[in-house]
Amino acid sequence: MRKLVILISFFVLTTYAFNISVYAEDVPDSKEQPAVAASDDKSLAEDATNEAEEKEQPAVAESDDKDIEDIEDIEDIEDIEDIEDIDIEMEATFVKDSVQPLNRAFFTFNDKLYYWFFRPLSKGYETVVPEKARLGVRNFFTNVRTPGRFVNCVLQGKFKGAGSELLRLVINSTIGGAGFSDPASKYFKLDMYDEDFGQTLGTYNVGAGTFIEIPLFGPSNVRDGIGLLGDIVLDPITYLSFISPFLSSGVSSYNTLNDVSIDKGDTYEGLVEQAIDPYIAVQDAYTQNRAKKIRE
Repeated sequence: MRKLVILISFFVLTTYAFNISVYAEDVPDSKEQPAVAASDDKSLAEDATNEAEEKEQPAVAESDDKDIEDIEDIEDIEDIEDIEDIDIEMEATFVKDSVQPLNRAFFTFNDKLYYWFFRPLSKGYETVVPEKARLGVRNFFTNVRTPGRFVNCVLQGKFKGAGSELLRLVINSTIGGAGFSDPASKYFKLDMYDEDFGQTLGTYNVGAGTFIEIPLFGPSNVRDGIGLLGDIVLDPITYLSFISPFLSSGVSSYNTLNDVSIDKGDTYEGLVEQAIDPYIAVQDAYTQNRAKKIRE
């Protein structure tokens, strides 16, 4: 009997222990399931986020590609502009200058002559003489030098300009009071044709030659220097030398002084004072201006 009770008790304990072990194995599984579910939910959320990012990435990539293309286009435009600037600078500065050291010396002389003599003198002259009178003096010298413009208009085949110059001479010399006023331009719309022998030679495809700086006269070149001789021959002021050796040069100097007082030095001073190299600036401005006059 005792043995039977012991066996029954052992059987009950064994069964109880087995159930506990089974329950112990099931409990961790049940605790892990929520974690697995949470992990699954987290994975699903991450997948959804990744998909959204993948959908957004093409748009960002397209935007980046577009920005890169825009930047490249801007750089291409800047490169083109740089090339154009280089071409313009090369065109503007390509001037034959075979005797530059001598030209620079003469340029320095002319520059000092302007700042130390003509500019101060013109300031005083400007103060004393009214602007209306100075404009009248300029009109007078313009009228006197009509023969040179007339002949060069004929040589260049600008017969309309030659006719205009003749009419201007007649009108301004009579109605205009010996040329001190310009009714030909004001009332008859007859504009002046500013032609000279240098332009005439350029019209016949004579090359400019090397650049030269002429003392007292300023910038020029071989072609315009030769043309200057023709202009002097046709200038009536030249023949004042037969009256007095210094009368012609004195009258020409006075005309220059009067012109400086009207211009107030803005053209020359504005050019050289803003330039890194005033000599090159004047050289380029002169060359471009002469080329423009020949094309007109």
